[in-house]
Amino acid sequence: MGVFENLVDKTKWRFPGFRFSWEIYTDIILENIADKPYWLDIGAGSNILIEEQPGAEFSVGLDILRHPELHVDHKTGAYVIADSGKLPLKNNSFNFITSRYTFEHLKNPGITLNEIFRVLKPGGTLAAQTTNKKNPLVLLARLIPFRIKKALLKRIFENTPSGTFKTYYRMNTPHTIESNPGSLRLHEIILVEDLLCQSRLLYSISLSIFRIIDKFHLGSFKNNIIVIYKKPEN
Repeated sequence: MGVFENLVDKTKWRFPGFRFSWEIYTDIILENIADKPYWLDIGAGSNILIEEQPGAEFSVGLDILRHPELHVDHKTGAYVIADSGKLPLKNNSFNFITSRYTFEHLKNPGITLNEIFRVLKPGGTLAAQTTNKKNPLVLLARLIPFRIKKALLKRIFENTPSGTFKTYYRMNTPHTIESNPGSLRLHEIILVEDLLCQSRLLYSISLSIFRIIDKFHLGSFKNNIIVIYKKPEN
């Protein structure tokens, strides 16, 4: 058992009922692909989210660069290299859109939200996950010069993490999300304080922050934000 799996199990034993953000996000995906929708994943990377959760009628992964470990099942899906602010997709073409750890990298997330509104079918759902810039660890990461942070993250994480790409945090607090839904209807905001299991050092630091947030009821400082939007039927 590796460090990550060991620390996940340790967390589950120490905090019964605790759910990581990726568990909550996966449940949201499973709920939405149960009806076999047309699914678009923005910021898809290697397309792992779609690969791990098959079941959509048709799925499209989209990213601005081609990932070196890209995997696509061309029988049930496709992959598009494009800017999220200018989606090369038809109006009203997807029932379900996801975007995980992408919005923190957008200079103008409002443009992407407008494009998502355009390609979503009426009644469709957008489920996005991003980091909360009010969280102490995120605040600390923002103080580190980008080149140094990129090198550190590559040493700590087995897979390329979100922070190795330039971040802007234009829509990364509960307040800014509530204030900028665009034409979409904000349905729900879920705040989750993840414990970082990629290394024992990160785990110890995040555990200390987790306890402070829990003790003093500082929910708005939790490190992960999951937000669900709906496109109105009319």
